[in-house]
This record gives sequence, structure tokens and C-alpha cells, in this order.
Amino acid sequence: MLALVMLAILAVLIPNRDASASTVLNAAATTANSSLSACNASQGKALYNCVADVLERMANDVNSIRVGETQRALLTAASQLRAASSKAQALSAITQCQAAIAGALRQVKATPGGKMMVPGWGDHGLASIAGVLARAARMIQAKG
Repeated sequence: MLALVMLAILAVLIPNRDASASTVLNAAATTANSSLSACNASQGKALYNCVADVLERMANDVNSIRVGETQRALLTAASQLRAASSKAQALSAITQCQAAIAGALRQVKATPGGKMMVPGWGDHGLASIAGVLARAARMIQAKG
């Protein structure tokens, strides 16, 4: 009986990793959305570099929750944006990143209860990241 009580106490003390990961992803997305507003004044190559800075910062902001695939997708997109010399290349970089995030979201939704046992893969957090990418794509489409 004492062991059961100890387990119950331990369960309360251990933070919910999905909830904390989602919180970190949502906070990173909120910061990124604010930063994208500053990119609105740019166009062409300057816009691509500004969006790349935002994606790199977002990747760094989620570092604490160890979401390797999400981070890699964001950093790859940032690198490709820096190398982009046309609107088509810039949009391709964002589209590839969106595909990676969409794949992760599909995996989350395909699991029973929509929860994965991989830290950081929560529906709400990834959806926030996807929203940032969609906004970046719209900016590049309009001003690229």
C-alpha cells in the first residue's frame, strides 16, 4: 500500500512532458509570429533572410524539449531560404518544412487519443509551428 501511495505522489511530481512540450512549441510560435511582423517591411532576398532568422530562432527556442525532427526541418528551411535566389526556391524551402511538420501532425493524430510518447509531439504545439510556416509562405508569395 505504501508503494502505491509513493507511486501516486511520484506521478504528481513528474511534469507532463506533452503539456510542457506543447507549451514550449506554442511560445516559440508566438515569438516567431511577432518576429515575422518585422519581416513584413522586406522583400526579395532580404525577406528570405529575415524569415530564415525567424525559423532559426524558433528552432533554438524549442531546443530544450529535444524535438529533433522539428528542429532539423526548421533549420533546413532556414538554410535553404538563405541560399534561395528566387521566390520559387524560397517557397520550396517553406513547403518542405511544412511537409515535415504535417507528417509529424499526421503521426500524432494517428495514435490512439492523439498523443504520442515522443516528447514535443503534441497536436497543439505542432499546429502552432505549422501556422507560422503558413504565414511565412503567404509573405513570400506576396512580397517574394
